[in-house]
This record gives sequence, structure tokens and C-alpha cells, in this order.
Amino acid sequence: MVILKSWVIVVVVVVLGTAGYGAFPEGLVLDPDQIAAAETRMWQAYYTRDLPKLHSEMTALLRAQFRLPSADAERIARSLVGAAMKFAIGGTNYERTVLPDLEVAYLQLRAVLKRPFDPREAARAELDWWVARRTPGRNNPQQVGKQIARLYSVIYGGERPEFLEAGVLRAEAALLRDRSGPNCDWTKVEGLLRRSYRLLADAVR
Repeated sequence: MVILKSWVIVVVVVVLGTAGYGAFPEGLVLDPDQIAAAETRMWQAYYTRDLPKLHSEMTALLRAQFRLPSADAERIARSLVGAAMKFAIGGTNYERTVLPDLEVAYLQLRAVLKRPFDPREAARAELDWWVARRTPGRNNPQQVGKQIARLYSVIYGGERPEFLEAGVLRAEAALLRDRSGPNCDWTKVEGLLRRSYRLLADAVR
């Protein structure tokens, strides 16, 4: 992520519990509009390098999405933001510099939620779509969307067409920001994200 546009901020939109893993935990409701708005604010914080705001927005999203206690949300957010910032620095040895933080974040999330998914496989899938966004020839929305869909499949279990549709829309939102730069129309970005997460919500309902 030497070039900021090369990355989409990690929003771990993993409201765990699908047909493969059972129903949602009681009281856990996926709000696509709330998540889209939060992810948009996190992207804005990331691209302006406002780390305190980035951490704050990540923590708030984790609390709202998973009903996590403040301490757990802050701890997981630290791991996720740490991975993002290390990816932003650049380099190529992501498995050594970035993957460990992602693994820790997913291990922490699984421990808190007590859901049966493989945190290392999820971390790998997360990193794969970050890298795809930075790799010429692999960075169009369809290709990046497939990588995001794979992450959803790892976390939720199974494969659903909505995973790919949601992934592509999320990738399109990132590309819109990339092409617009400082003059980005954040309303349009949020609209694409809202459509993405509504599809995801329908898939895991």
C-alpha cells in the first residue's frame, strides 16, 4: 500500500452464522446501511492517515456488528489496523509482515464469538484480496470480487452467488475511490457498499 489507492481498508464484515454454521447468535443483526456508512468513514480515515479515527471507527463497527465488549473490540481493532498499516508501508513479504496480525485478529474474533471457522484460512483469504488489488492484471473488480467472495465462503461456509455479487460491488466501490482520488464522491462509494452488504445480509440470513 505505498500507494494508498492500492488497498481497501479491512472491514471484517463477518456476521458469522450461515446455513453452514447455524443461525445467527441471538440478538446479532446485520445492518447493511450501518456497516456501509462505517466502512466509508474508515476508508476516509485510512486515506488521510488518521490512525486514531481509523481505530475508533473499527472499534465502533466491531462493537455494533458483533455486540462485543469494548475491551475485545479495541483489541481486535488493534490487530486489524496494525495489519493495514504494515500493508500500507509496502514491500512484498506480506506473509511475514502482514499475515501474522491478520491471523491474530481472526483468532481473537473466533475466540470471542465461539464460531467454527478456520482463522488462518480466513486471514490468508483476507490477505489474498488485498494483494490482488495491488497486482496489475488481477486488480479489476471481477477478479478482486472473487477473492472477497472466497473470504466470505471461508467464514460463512459454503458458496452462494450473492457472495460474488457482494464482493464485486465492494471492489467497485474501492475502484471508484482509487480513480477519484481526493475528489472522491463518498456518497457514491457508500451507495455501492450499501448494495454490497445488503446482498451479503440476504445471503447469510
